[in-house]
Amino acid sequence: MSLVCEQVQTIIEAVCGLDARAKDIATQFGIHAKLGWQIWNVAHSSPLNAYKFLPNRHGLQVWRQAAVARGVPLDLFDRLDELSVSIQAVVQKHAGDEELFEMLLDSQGIEDQEEAEIKWRRQGFLGNSFNFGARARVSLSSIILYPVEEGREFSMVRMHGLYDLVRTRSGVRWPFSSLVIEHGNGESTSPGREPLEKSDHEVPLLTDFCSQPLPATQRVIEGTTVRDELLPATVGLTGAATILIGEIVHRVGPTSGFEEGEVAHFGAGIRTPCEVYIADHIVHKSIFPDAKRELCLYSELISQTARGDSDQLEVAEKLTHLGMGLHRIRTVDVPEYHSILHRAFRRIGFDPNDFHVYRIRLRYPPIPTSAMVKFDLPSGP
Repeated sequence: MSLVCEQVQTIIEAVCGLDARAKDIATQFGIHAKLGWQIWNVAHSSPLNAYKFLPNRHGLQVWRQAAVARGVPLDLFDRLDELSVSIQAVVQKHAGDEELFEMLLDSQGIEDQEEAEIKWRRQGFLGNSFNFGARARVSLSSIILYPVEEGREFSMVRMHGLYDLVRTRSGVRWPFSSLVIEHGNGESTSPGREPLEKSDHEVPLLTDFCSQPLPATQRVIEGTTVRDELLPATVGLTGAATILIGEIVHRVGPTSGFEEGEVAHFGAGIRTPCEVYIADHIVHKSIFPDAKRELCLYSELISQTARGDSDQLEVAEKLTHLGMGLHRIRTVDVPEYHSILHRAFRRIGFDPNDFHVYRIRLRYPPIPTSAMVKFDLPSGP
């Protein structure tokens, strides 16, 4: 592809000279602005990225006719045609069609990697919305970790919500929240839990922040796993629902590891097709103070608790440290988010200014996955 880029540059220079802009190419060759933009990108992109901008056969023919009319030698385009044929042979050998070949190129870590990932992830979002029968504008999954037992253990406020969930199929029950606490030895536990707010509902709804009338829900307990589900509702926007739950999980675990080299994972499974996933890891300054945190996205195709390197998916997004306190935590993605968190802090009696805030934000996250904040645990005394 590098030879194609060089040949395109040669043809451009024959009419426009050096340093021509996309607008100059379109004007001086007398071609459509979009075609000029494509040609400019072929000349100025990396070889792998340039392929995505290469005009089709018709576009190249239009450019040839315009160039020849301006005195460009035909042999320059003959050479470009030969190179284009060679490129198509490569496409057929390695992919068989243009779409798969473009996917292979995008997977190679080219520039604008985040843009490429989001393009393909959006296609997955649309397909999964149809296949599974539901989609949400925003999925929220945030936790607040605070010390108990004189700092030897920690408890957790857990908030999980779906905003503007729309069913695309009738009769779909939608599991929107589940909790599993697993220790380093693989043992799952079921610590004490209580709703963040008093409620007559089995599911710990934060009713002020849910759509009205309240969507029908059900809590299912299977061993040490607790799952909350939305019951079937009307298809389309007339049945759209926003739901938010909040609960306190007591004495989740110790603030240090039992052995050297233990690793902590805090996060949630992403199993709802959504446009945006937001997760805040809000932790008291006394808990894991020296931890070097990172975002890890794990595939759940093998297991919902898979945490190995081979399960990790590469994403361009990173974990963001928003600082301490709630002054920078507002987001247009979640209405009244600031109020939700202040209510949680009043309930547990802690000053939010003593808490670090780390944010995960993913557009069109793949499913099923787990978005985790990972760090090494300090060893115990």
